[in-house]
Amino acid sequence: MFTYLTNQSPYTDESTREGSIANICDNTSLYGTLRKELAMAKLKSRRGVWYARVLWYNNKLKKEKQVPLRTKSKVTARERLAEVNKVESDIKAGIDFTFPWLGESSSTSVKRFTLNDAVALWLSSRKSGGIRQSTIKRNRYSMKSLMSIIGYKRPLTGVTTIIIDTYKNVCIDKGMTPDGININLRSLKTFLRWCYRRDFISKVPHIDMVSKPKSMPLYIPNRIFADLIRLEWLGDCYKTAFSFYRATGCRASEPFIGELDGNWLLISSDKTKQRTDKELRLNNENLRLCITMRKHLEVFNGTVESWTQNLSKTFLKAMREIDGEDTKYHLHCLRHTFAVRRYLQTKDIYLVKQEMGHASVTTTEVYARFSLRRLEMDFPILVESPNMSEIRKSGHDFSGHMTSISVDTAVTS
Repeated sequence: MFTYLTNQSPYTDESTREGSIANICDNTSLYGTLRKELAMAKLKSRRGVWYARVLWYNNKLKKEKQVPLRTKSKVTARERLAEVNKVESDIKAGIDFTFPWLGESSSTSVKRFTLNDAVALWLSSRKSGGIRQSTIKRNRYSMKSLMSIIGYKRPLTGVTTIIIDTYKNVCIDKGMTPDGININLRSLKTFLRWCYRRDFISKVPHIDMVSKPKSMPLYIPNRIFADLIRLEWLGDCYKTAFSFYRATGCRASEPFIGELDGNWLLISSDKTKQRTDKELRLNNENLRLCITMRKHLEVFNGTVESWTQNLSKTFLKAMREIDGEDTKYHLHCLRHTFAVRRYLQTKDIYLVKQEMGHASVTTTEVYARFSLRRLEMDFPILVESPNMSEIRKSGHDFSGHMTSISVDTAVTS
């Protein structure tokens, strides 16, 4: 604790604010001196644990860095505060230090904790924490994209909002899509929150996602899917898979990673995107398709991931032939197609939510927002069904719900 003597009374620093000093000090130069003194490390308690708070001013901008003291004892905290103050000027210069009580060194020493170092620790912790390998792979790719632009050896504390905005601008200039950039930014935000919880950084910088125009899910009309199935060069293994995805709404890997129990496809929570068990009842035709797909995977003699990548690439190749080189159709569009068709059949948004495996019905509701005129053109057989005729006569829009039909109903139109 530091005590400042003025011509009025002793003044104790520990919880002092600048305004209070300004009130008791009439001398401008003295105020400037005290302002600098206040920038020395001070004690701060957060959730019962003490921190050394280093404050200083740079071009009239207030800067701050917090050093964890790893103690709940105020006496011990003061002792460690004195150690922090010995290197206070270097801390302000941007040098990171490790201290004996942090358990990383037996003495106070410079710590070169770079962004690359922190990312390695984070990915390792996620692996031991039970995070799915596909998620970790996505995280690794995202952080590699970031570090390739802002630098692998950048100090972790140097990842600021301005730097993140610069990264976004570079990605936009490179032609990355808003979705791709935002995926990387979400990984970065998760990483920075992890760093904050471990006192590697004093605060999480603000991150704005890249804005994008709202768009409807892209489904595949009947006529285009018919052209796909008629392609002579497209093997039966691909036609079988594409038909199954369109008829069930399954994600690419689900028919291979789930267990078959009679007509039920059961996918455990550790393998689903939402971390909840998924149960999908298949009609006889879809069950046959699923069994055939599994046999094709055995013949392929590769991993589920490599086989689904093969399916995705082949689907894109076929769509380019049918719809042109700049086609926007991709394999996941078959899942969107199922959702739209299923809602047309049942008018039950909650049934569609359950079959799609969505965590919230809000995600599913987008499939009920297509215009009836457009659906009449793309799915004429479904729209001409008795169920849809009643809806048309009543002037019912696609925001309401009707009683569901059996999940076993085949999607053949």
